[in-house]
Amino acid sequence: MKQFKYVARRKDGSLIDGWLQAENEAQAKRQLIQQQRQVVMLTEQRTKTARNLNRETLITTLRELATLRESGMPLDQCMLSLLESVSDKQMETVLKRLHNDIESGSSLSEAIGAQPDAFPFYVSSMLRLGEASGQLGEALFSVSERIEREEKLISEVKSALTYPAFLLIVCVATVFFMFLYVIPNFENMVQGSSGDAGALGRLLAMSKFLNDNLTIISALLIAMIGGIYYSAKYGNLKDRVMHTLSIIPLFRSLIDSWNIVQFSSSMQKLLQSGVELVESVEITLNSISDAQLRKRLNHVVVKVREGKGLADSLAEYHVFPPMVIRLIHTGEAGASLVPCFREIHNLYERRLSKGLKQILTILEPLVIVIMGGIVGSIMIVLISGIISVNNISL
Repeated sequence: MKQFKYVARRKDGSLIDGWLQAENEAQAKRQLIQQQRQVVMLTEQRTKTARNLNRETLITTLRELATLRESGMPLDQCMLSLLESVSDKQMETVLKRLHNDIESGSSLSEAIGAQPDAFPFYVSSMLRLGEASGQLGEALFSVSERIEREEKLISEVKSALTYPAFLLIVCVATVFFMFLYVIPNFENMVQGSSGDAGALGRLLAMSKFLNDNLTIISALLIAMIGGIYYSAKYGNLKDRVMHTLSIIPLFRSLIDSWNIVQFSSSMQKLLQSGVELVESVEITLNSISDAQLRKRLNHVVVKVREGKGLADSLAEYHVFPPMVIRLIHTGEAGASLVPCFREIHNLYERRLSKGLKQILTILEPLVIVIMGGIVGSIMIVLISGIISVNNISL
């Protein structure tokens, strides 16, 4: 999501400025209009801050800040206290900017929103709620718990993918080695034969092309890897990958479970803190990582503002599976949405964990089969070529 700096006019004519996150300028304007504010100025901010901030350091810092706030220490003093003990240079830079913004009159949520590269995009929205309800310390604890939960999931995925990734790298390296150094040795054998080299001849042609254009191919590979890295970090590659994966049923189920876990967790905490339903949905949609889901939730916010029930609005735009809709409908009917969202969160967190294990269980043998198939096919062609040439010679 992009970061926008705005100046807007309230109903009473007074001006207010701040930061907000949106997909584009049009969505940012809609957010301000929904808050009954007239846009005076709206500019996209391209700030450069610490991009690779260590998550463990971030979690620890947020918890320390929460503890200091719970003790009653003023926010600017909290920042100074954290600066005295921080050892990470990137975090020190972030804290200095936060301290300067807070001293200039910004709230913590606005100061954090001004550094979108340093914090997950949902942090600013969740802290804005804590500031509004007078429970900033609790909001900071909630944010740190969510980051920690996400980091744990990411760590599990990385750990499980390490071996399949290693096998894939070995497979690619083996194929390149064979084309560069092994297959060229068969060229004299084929040239001395009067018969058709067949598949072996095609392998030799590919090997010759690779050797003759190795510099160009290497440059293209480096450029492609660089382009993928840049698009993943600064572009919308993540959204495109998520959209592609969502077409595959197994991944679709996993993505749906993750979206529901995010939504239910945020809604539970917001409603439990006394935030109104429509505002809870509005804040929650800004904390969702799936771009397509955020678009649908924007429509849901409009319907809820018009007085329609949350469950009916979610059902109208096919946001979640029918079972989730029924549970939310039951919660609305019994005025017990908080326990309802808690149950939904627990249920789909278990499903997410189970689905992740299933995918990783399938992935490892699949990579081994693909690796064996590629290398084995090349070996079969080489051996068949040798036998064929020998038969012709006889």
